[in-house]
Amino acid sequence: MNLLKSLSISMGRTLVFLSFGLNLLIIASFEIRPDKLSALNIPPIWVWSAIGIIVCLLSMLFIKKTLPLIICGSWILTTCILADEFQSLRRGLSPTLGKSKNTSHPNSIRVATINCNGRNLNIVRESLEFNPDIILTQESPSPKELISLMSEIGNKNYQVIGGWDCAIIAKGTLKKKIYPSILFNHVAGATLTLTNGTEIELLSLHLERAITRWDLWSIECWKKHKKRNAERREQLIYLLAELKKQSSNKPIIFGGDFNASYQSNIYAVIPEKFTNAFDEAGKGIGNTFTNYFPIIRIDHIYPSNQFSIIDSRSVKTKNSDHRMVICDLLLN
Repeated sequence: MNLLKSLSISMGRTLVFLSFGLNLLIIASFEIRPDKLSALNIPPIWVWSAIGIIVCLLSMLFIKKTLPLIICGSWILTTCILADEFQSLRRGLSPTLGKSKNTSHPNSIRVATINCNGRNLNIVRESLEFNPDIILTQESPSPKELISLMSEIGNKNYQVIGGWDCAIIAKGTLKKKIYPSILFNHVAGATLTLTNGTEIELLSLHLERAITRWDLWSIECWKKHKKRNAERREQLIYLLAELKKQSSNKPIIFGGDFNASYQSNIYAVIPEKFTNAFDEAGKGIGNTFTNYFPIIRIDHIYPSNQFSIIDSRSVKTKNSDHRMVICDLLLN
């Protein structure tokens, strides 16, 4: 009987320490964000928190509740501090950006970014319902198809530039920029000239696809996640360096599908002069993937510091596996 009791206590303590160890590991991976732990940064923090709390609750079958409850509290606190969703929910539980622009800011610039899910033209039609001034697309329909769509809707002063994967649709005059061939499948860049003569540098990007394997017991899985995360980071560094060369100190808006959860360290390489639009003004849940069950935020818009961000939101779509991100900006 004493042996069974001893084994029971050992089992309970083991479960508690496993949960606590996982808690520390997740805090390290989300705060320090090393490449070697990048596999842990893909699921949102609340997924790991749920696992940790379940393990703690199981331990209560074997030991007193005090220690497991303390660890459960640690998980809840960790989630409240680190969860991306809590930041925007503090600003408001539901989005305030509507299909029509805020009348108090008639000169605002509305920007949308959307992954078109295998060149689906209907998702572009959806984005036009919000009357954006600029649309950044990835997995985009061809420029020819987009130009045809603009004619179908009566143009509304939109111009189109695009490449193999990305495109830009904007009101005004677009001048396509040439990026190095190594980025051919990942970017579309242009200078937009507004009707008042103001020039804005635009970039639509689509970074390398994420690794989707989850056999975390395999060393090879960790290596592949580490390698791909590093590749995406280097890709973004190179892309931003090219964007800086192209912009000549003009105001900049770039965005698109980063294919990396917002806990990834790739976002740390974005210069401080850029602000994530949803971070600044978004309300409600900003997660963008998947469209029907959004658990991570991988689609973003970054204006430079020449802009003020009025509002931002993510929008559920009918024709994409991503949600659309929209923001309203004012050029200072």
